[in-house]
Amino acid sequence: MTARRPYAGLVVAEVISDAADNALVLAAGMAGRILADLGAEVVCHAGRERGFESSTELFLARGKTKLTANPGELLDRADVALVDGGLLREQGRAGLPPVTAVLSLFGGRLADSDRPAGAFTLAALGGLLAMVGDPLRAPLRLGGHQEAFALGLSTYCGVAAALASARPQGAPVTIRASLLETLVWLNWKAVPLEGYDVLPGRTGAASEWQVLRCADGYAVLVYQEPDWSRLKAALAEPALEESRFATRANRLAHLAELAAIIERRFLTLTRREIHALARQHRLPLGPVWSPADAFHDAHNRARGLFAPLGADPEVQAPRLPLIWLDQVAARRADIAVGAA
Repeated sequence: MTARRPYAGLVVAEVISDAADNALVLAAGMAGRILADLGAEVVCHAGRERGFESSTELFLARGKTKLTANPGELLDRADVALVDGGLLREQGRAGLPPVTAVLSLFGGRLADSDRPAGAFTLAALGGLLAMVGDPLRAPLRLGGHQEAFALGLSTYCGVAAALASARPQGAPVTIRASLLETLVWLNWKAVPLEGYDVLPGRTGAASEWQVLRCADGYAVLVYQEPDWSRLKAALAEPALEESRFATRANRLAHLAELAAIIERRFLTLTRREIHALARQHRLPLGPVWSPADAFHDAHNRARGLFAPLGADPEVQAPRLPLIWLDQVAARRADIAVGAA
């Protein structure tokens, strides 16, 4: 074990039953990938083909070994297991290693439910699909596998806590992580509002925060009440000084006109210029960057956000959001030396 590879010597078995939903496969894959990056030997059971895109397969498989052995054989030699409820029912807790994370879709009393569902259904149940968008359109699926990967990060955190706990040597501990509970936590702002007659939902053009066009793409208009004077100063748009926008109540009553005025100003600015204004005036405006923009961004490059995806160093993808502290320090030192 070293500071850079704190889980060196740890054997992790990633075994999800063939009947489990793809979201659980992806979540276990994300948790296993983090453990592998931090030094663990991660062995995956090669179950049925899931039809994931090749880039996702490459990303999750990095640093792991895939075997077709009987799941029980993989679990016998593991210190940590990442499994689903179906495999737990088949295997029994006695056949699993001391630290076992059990992933499920619903959690709680429904952890063993076999009702058909997937990430999209769970996102709807967790309220994520009611957050943004046009109420006259069907809800849109979140890009990529954000729901499953959030569950994977939650699972890793549970495993890390168990490994760091002061429990007796070999004492069994079971971590239970569910997709629905993870998504409810992500949408935590809706929980205190449960008693309200009308929960916040998709308001489309009537939203206070909107995605607006600009000269070379789109930018997100986001501001709080204390930001209003700085927003006016940044945009230098005389129409914003009109009395109908003087108070928040007035602005809420004229949201469509306000958005049209700000969009008209945005159309004279590029995303970079909007970003510069936002930084200068301490505003949370958000330019919408393309993947190419994000890849070539100087800050992302300096932080080492992208790493080779496979054997070809030219094929890169965002690295995991979790790295050990001395790796960050080492990277900063490398950057400083390079800059010197």
